[in-house]
Amino acid sequence: MTDMDASPADFTGDITRTIPFATEEVFWGYKVRPRKSAPVSVMFVQALCFFFGVCLMTAALGVLVLPVLFFDGGAGVIRIGAATLMAAAGGYLLWFASRGAVTELHIDTRLKEIREVACNRSGKSTTVAAYTFDEIGGIFLVPDQEADQMHLLLGYLDTRQTIAVATGTEAQLLTLRDRLVRDLLGEDVLAGSPPALGKSAMPAAALGS
Repeated sequence: MTDMDASPADFTGDITRTIPFATEEVFWGYKVRPRKSAPVSVMFVQALCFFFGVCLMTAALGVLVLPVLFFDGGAGVIRIGAATLMAAAGGYLLWFASRGAVTELHIDTRLKEIREVACNRSGKSTTVAAYTFDEIGGIFLVPDQEADQMHLLLGYLDTRQTIAVATGTEAQLLTLRDRLVRDLLGEDVLAGSPPALGKSAMPAAALGS
């Protein structure tokens, strides 16, 4: 197919695929998730956690089933205590390894709540943090210092803490920003009144704080 034969739908699909984030509609609101996969470093750390978690769980089981002749007196209590500690550490490592490495944002318009959720490859989700709509003090577009992109952030109350929503160009983020403003802050704020809304109200230093 040549460029002359391409339909408008094809061009729209190509543009959609270039947007570094996706918005998914659900019955209780919508989800905002990055299209990028997890960093290799994070996946490597999770693989190590899985390996050591299995080792600790196996060691805990081994300590429990060792013949009693290896222990004398009150050593049985020590054995159970050591097995419990190893099992707890191993369980935590396995839990961390099974967690998702990429965080997505859930905007629950029914409960008036925002959730940061990590989803693993099997689809199981873990809620990392939750905020009510009333705790959002502003919505900002902050330029990236290293790339020609913008970060869409939610301001937490009147603090410098921010909640990352998505990354992209200003044109890509404006529609999502306006929707968040309507849902979280109300139609009146959409008219534009800093510091609740804008791309210069939040200093770049707040990014990642």
